[in-house]
Amino acid sequence: MFEVYATTRYQRIEPIGIGEGMNSMVFRAFDPYLQREIAVKEIEKSRFGNDFDAYCNEARLMFAVSDPNIVDIVYVCETNDHIGLALPYFPDGSLQARIKDKPLGLRDLMKISQRILHGVGRIHSKRLLHLDLKPSNVLFNSSGTPLIADFGHSRRLSATGTVTFPAMYRWAMPPEVWQTHVATAQSDIHQLGGLLYRCANGNPLYDLQKSAITTNDELQRRIVKGRFPDSRVFLPHVPKRIRTIIRKALKAEPSERFHSASEFAAVLGRVSIPLDWITTPLGGGAYVWRAARPDSSDLEVELIRSGTSGWETRVWTIGKQKRAKGKSEYWITTADYDQACTHLTEVFGELNR
Repeated sequence: MFEVYATTRYQRIEPIGIGEGMNSMVFRAFDPYLQREIAVKEIEKSRFGNDFDAYCNEARLMFAVSDPNIVDIVYVCETNDHIGLALPYFPDGSLQARIKDKPLGLRDLMKISQRILHGVGRIHSKRLLHLDLKPSNVLFNSSGTPLIADFGHSRRLSATGTVTFPAMYRWAMPPEVWQTHVATAQSDIHQLGGLLYRCANGNPLYDLQKSAITTNDELQRRIVKGRFPDSRVFLPHVPKRIRTIIRKALKAEPSERFHSASEFAAVLGRVSIPLDWITTPLGGGAYVWRAARPDSSDLEVELIRSGTSGWETRVWTIGKQKRAKGKSEYWITTADYDQACTHLTEVFGELNR
């Protein structure tokens, strides 16, 4: 066997996904040999004790689970200071970018979730855990298909179905990993629950909860008690069945979660979405929701401030050229925020029938 050393070149164009990666930089780049754009994830060799083989583990794991819902690997290369993982370039960005300001529409939520769950099922079928399932690690190709990326924390399961002392992003660390330093397939399920929670509500609600946590000990307490993310709190348009499913995935006790990604997908697949509510944030906790109805006027629901201290809810039917007031009992004024959200949860439940 003869070892051949060859030169690989790429040209950095610009950093992408800024603020989404913790231990690396990702660049939009150009491959001068094949005349194509690629993405290159660079990480300092010093993080791996200058052990090139240790870094290659991520590339091997990605290659092992080739799937339509998992990012392909192009090649691995190295410089004097960095390791580079070359990947396809996805100009349509990440799931994190899509939910930065608002939640996904309900039908997009269902479609994207199913694809992600399929990809995670494929990962688990290879006796691997991903261990870093979060919106910034889901990318979209030109067809709008979500693909799971970043296997930097992934590990192979032991004969007992566990991974011990896994390195994990602390904000998405499941309760059992905080307590026992052991992860199982249910640990990925918990992270999927957190991911779907963020997609259903949008990142502003999640970030509000995150900003209230100031210490590692407080974060651990909240996660262990099942209070981060807080599955008691949803935007009012999220159907009760979807809330129940997300809560099950986020259970503090692993045995109470879904047993597999395929079970999770099957249960979610049975959810009916009568109206596809699209959410527009107005800032400061105010929102407008709109849903099209094929055989009737569209619907618009508002949660807005009433004066300086209260909140108001309004429901409209939207015709071609006019806006008409909906049922008067759907309208309330001068409620506090929690009361207004509770009221709208009931309103959305009636509108979805």
